[in-house]
Amino acid sequence: MPTEIEASQLLLLLNWMSPAFPIGSFAYSHGLETAIVENEVTTQTEVEGWISDLVTQGSGWNDSVLFAQVWNGESETLNELALSMASSSERYLETTQLGRSFALAVSVFTNVKFPDGDLAYPIAAGMACKSMGVDQHSALLAFLQGFAAAQVSVAVRLVPLGQTAGLYVLKNLMPIISETASRAATATLDDLGGCTLLADIAAMKHEHLQPRIFRT
Repeated sequence: MPTEIEASQLLLLLNWMSPAFPIGSFAYSHGLETAIVENEVTTQTEVEGWISDLVTQGSGWNDSVLFAQVWNGESETLNELALSMASSSERYLETTQLGRSFALAVSVFTNVKFPDGDLAYPIAAGMACKSMGVDQHSALLAFLQGFAAAQVSVAVRLVPLGQTAGLYVLKNLMPIISETASRAATATLDDLGGCTLLADIAAMKHEHLQPRIFRT
């Protein structure tokens, strides 16, 4: 059973994983913009399925495993692995831009020493949470919720999906996020891998999408 999170740690997570935390996450669609433009994702059901697949067997899953491994492994080695797993130049841009921005913003709260050079977002977030003694399971829940919420926000703006429909998507994803967080907490690096090829291709194609609103 996960331990009860302390109030100070909960407040940190609410700050760090909030869309309002100043790392610019609103500027990245993770390839979802391409899928919407190409009519691959146009309904509430399709949005929910797309995000669910990313969380359970795609980039969201891999990032959650890497995030969890920060509590157990060498952060610099994990960062190199996380960077190598970016499936396209845009995914690489997204994770490194968010990672370095997160490291800068979180320095207000902690003086953790991050690896030099390019920094993957799940590693930066994991290191910050670990440095402040945040419970791993609670941190995983917040990390995956933040990932899903960012994707829903993209869909709300571009499909366009109404705010109420977006909330239903988030509601339906809650048990999936919870189950995935539990799996990631006990996973090893051998469990890394994914099969969301359409999402990876969409991220690759986004580089040449014109016009476009999001950076990735």
